[in-house]
Amino acid sequence: MKKLTTILIILCSTFSLKAQNSPNNFRFGITTSLDKNLNSETMAFDQYTGYSAEYDKINYRLGLNAEYHFNEKLSASSAILYSNKDFTGTFFCHVCDFIVPPSPKSINFRFVEVPLLLRYYFLPRRLGLFGEIGVNNQFLLNEEIADKRYVLGIKLGAGFVYDLNQNLALQFLIDYNRGVTNLYNESDFKIKYLGFGLGVIKKI
Repeated sequence: MKKLTTILIILCSTFSLKAQNSPNNFRFGITTSLDKNLNSETMAFDQYTGYSAEYDKINYRLGLNAEYHFNEKLSASSAILYSNKDFTGTFFCHVCDFIVPPSPKSINFRFVEVPLLLRYYFLPRRLGLFGEIGVNNQFLLNEEIADKRYVLGIKLGAGFVYDLNQNLALQFLIDYNRGVTNLYNESDFKIKYLGFGLGVIKKI
C-alpha cells in the first residue's frame, strides 16, 4: 500500500502540471467498479497441478483516472487502479495420492492496473455516449502466488458521461478485459473480467 500511495501522489502531481498547460481539454477524477471474474473454472500451474476455481468473491477496482481531449469526439485516457481478483480455489494434483482431500481456500490476487485507452464520443453533448479500446497493464502486488509480476490485457469499454455542470460530471462505464499474457509459465491461465463502473470527473 505504501508503493500505491507513492504512485498516486506522483500521478496527482503529474496530472496537475499537465492540466495547467491544457486548459479545458483535461479531465481528472475518481473511479470505482465492481468486477465479475470470467476466468476458466480451472486455474492450472502446469499440466498436473492447480486450483479448481469458484468465483464467489466480490472483486472491485478503485483509483484515479485522467482524460485528455484532442477534440470534441476523440480523447486519450489512463488511470491508476488498485484491484483484486479473488476466488475460492480447491487444489488438485493429477499425480498425487491424497489421504485427505484438499479443502477450499481463498485465493487472493492483488493488482495495480494502468490502462491506456482511446475513447470516441458518439454523442459529445451533455450526455456523452462513448466507446473505448486499448491495453491494460496489470502489475501483481502479491507476486509470490504467480510466476509473473506483470500481465497485459486488451480492454474494450462503453458508457456515458453526464455533465452535472460546466466543470463536473458523472461517468458510467461497462468494460471488458481479456488477458493476452499468462500468469504462469506452464499454463495458459489469463485474467478476464467484466466491470461495471462509476466515477466522478472534473474538467480542468
